[in-house]
Amino acid sequence: MSGRYHRDWARGNSDNRDMRHVRYSTSQAAGFTLIELMIVVAVMGVLALIAYPSYQDSVRKSRRADAIAGLTQLQQLQERVRGQQPAYADSFASMPGPPSGVSPERHYQLSIDAAGPSSYRMTATASSDSPQYGDTRCRGLRVEMTGGTITYSSLNAAGDVDAANANRCWPR
Repeated sequence: MSGRYHRDWARGNSDNRDMRHVRYSTSQAAGFTLIELMIVVAVMGVLALIAYPSYQDSVRKSRRADAIAGLTQLQQLQERVRGQQPAYADSFASMPGPPSGVSPERHYQLSIDAAGPSSYRMTATASSDSPQYGDTRCRGLRVEMTGGTITYSSLNAAGDVDAANANRCWPR
């Protein structure tokens, strides 16, 4: 360094025309390398693989509320019928109002399987065109009333009644 340049630089004189600015090489530029970017993408992929099935399971569980809502509406209509008739309704046609054979959000087909003077059994089965059809453990939900006792059960994909796991399908 020359004397004058060194003195001006030491005093902080930035007006010196001889002063050279230090240049940074392009290899020190801010940003991400390809390796860093690939690592981030790989970590995000692993997290997505873990989180997506859990998300799908939560969505399936929330759609079961559609079946429960449909069966609850049918239960209320059955009690209205029984209050005015000697037996529960054995079909939608014999119920008051416009009951339909589908749940409110149309994920389930509703059916009255049996009805008598002191009992009824109704089932909500996932529609084949609904994403809920993939819920193989709880494809169907059933409510049965016999002698004043209400029983909740579920149907698996084969149509077998699974009364032991009703709490899994019926959140109460």
